Amino acid sequence: MHRKLEDILNEMEKCLVATMQPNILGPNFKSIDELCVEWLKARGHSVRPPMGHPVKITKLDELISMFNGFLDNTYDRHLLPYSNEKKDRAIAKAFVENRMNHDKISYETALEQCGLIIQIIFTRKDIFRFETPPTFSIFGQAEMGWVTDRAVQLINQAITKDITTETERAVDKMTKEIEEKCQMGHSLDELDIIRKKLEDQYGKKER
Repeated sequence: MHRKLEDILNEMEKCLVATMQPNILGPNFKSIDELCVEWLKARGHSVRPPMGHPVKITKLDELISMFNGFLDNTYDRHLLPYSNEKKDRAIAKAFVENRMNHDKISYETALEQCGLIIQIIFTRKDIFRFETPPTFSIFGQAEMGWVTDRAVQLINQAITKDITTETERAVDKMTKEIEEKCQMGHSLDELDIIRKKLEDQYGKKER
């Protein structure tokens, strides 16, 4: 059960005004993010959390360095392939631009998303099973497009798992609170009011 759109807008306006003030105790950008998500859901949109970005990437060279760092730590140095910096930089530029166009995201967000894709490729090498150490060129070859697709799939699976776990915790908490109210001897009408309030707070439980 969603709050009235007017209520969400009013609270969003208050947060925006307060955020612009030099008051560190006031609402922060996280509050605004949460309200924006609530607004979009109330309007019928499906909203997913952003990909987590464990490493801050701000430029293409950092993206390439990140890849090479994982490469050094994952494979025997004697097996590492030769890298062409100029070619890798061109591939990195196209890699980031492809993510921008695919997900309709900013350049900065696409950089960080590419960083997460690189991390997944190396931390889940049991999934990718490269016969030889990969080079940065895997992001520039059409026949290797499955690598990026599989990495994004693994990331989305992790996000979905987190969402499911969070929802289950919320439902369990709502159920427990209703059971506690039942034990306190509330009437059915009172319990119905309590249930509706809890649904507003934790989200409506699917039946």
